[in-house]
Amino acid sequence: MAMRSVLGLTAYMRRAALALGAVGCAVTLGFFGVPGTAAATDVGQLDGVELLDPAWSFTAANGSFGFTYMTLDQRGAPARATAALYVPPGLPPQGGWPLVVWAHGTVGVGNDCAPSHHPQSDRNRTYFNRILDSGYAVVAPDYQGLGTGGNFSYYNTDVESGSILNAVTAIRTLPLPLSHRWVLIGQSEGAHAVMSAASRYGYNGNAGPAGGLQGVIATGLRTDPAASLRDMFRRNSTGSGNQVGYAGYYLAALEDRTPGSVLPYLTDFGRDYVRKAATECLSALVADAGGQRPAALVTDPDAPTPTFEADIRALTGFQEDRLPTDVMIGYGTDDIDVPPTHTESYGDTLQSINKPITVAVHSYPGQDHSGAFLASLPDALSFLQTHLR
Repeated sequence: MAMRSVLGLTAYMRRAALALGAVGCAVTLGFFGVPGTAAATDVGQLDGVELLDPAWSFTAANGSFGFTYMTLDQRGAPARATAALYVPPGLPPQGGWPLVVWAHGTVGVGNDCAPSHHPQSDRNRTYFNRILDSGYAVVAPDYQGLGTGGNFSYYNTDVESGSILNAVTAIRTLPLPLSHRWVLIGQSEGAHAVMSAASRYGYNGNAGPAGGLQGVIATGLRTDPAASLRDMFRRNSTGSGNQVGYAGYYLAALEDRTPGSVLPYLTDFGRDYVRKAATECLSALVADAGGQRPAALVTDPDAPTPTFEADIRALTGFQEDRLPTDVMIGYGTDDIDVPPTHTESYGDTLQSINKPITVAVHSYPGQDHSGAFLASLPDALSFLQTHLR
């Protein structure tokens, strides 16, 4: 990475920041945090810019920037959210760099779990260094509540989709050479997030300031959260040790959504665990379970709460019959985090109710939940080349 190009791009972003400040948008450079003087209330409005620590970035990125913008929280109130922008090496093509919008998987729901302000995993470095080297810029929303105080409402369709679409709107207000064309990529919880965003985009008429969506790539997708989560809580359930952490975050989100709908039905261990879920990131929360399964959280594993399935559907559901663009779904045959029992049939269902688009399902033999994401990279690059050319 040429030092001159990095310095030039940094100077360019500083000039952009000064321009934003001149029109009244509070801007930060070089530190994390939301400016105390910000008073923006419109969703999609840019609220701050910063230079990210290179330790949080990718070696192929020619520049890494954080930005704060306005969206809505789980109660429909204006709220700040954070995201990262990674710029590819070299000069932009005519029309600007095509954009990949990356929706991350489960990291936690607490403020300190925001992935844009943590080192990248080896898996993500391998994946996104290839994406960047292939000439795509990457925007990575943290989801509202991560990095801006409070808590993220886990698997909340409205929060996830708003965080994504409003991040696209916000980054377009910077004087950067970005193409109008973009593709969504999401893994695990992020797969749900990109499907939610695509659905919302389709129902909003494919227009507006976030227009230009060209495709969706979703790996490790939980195709029916209400049914699969009910099974995950049963005493005889099997699966990865991470599932107890997922369960804690789901229960915390349901209780936050409707206070009193969850806590009366938890064990003593469960109440303590859901309290910890509000602040602890995934690895620490899983370790706190001491090997216990999701069934240990609730008094009746066959019915975690009296309205469990309905509440999960209200939290996670999205309209599936107006997807606006082609969809690629990938899964690992050895996934024990989100078992892909119904993934193939789900793809068939999506195709049958969305005739104008193509829904393709790819299996990755021998790959687990995380491994399928990296295994999907060649197919993802082919998809991007086709849909962002």
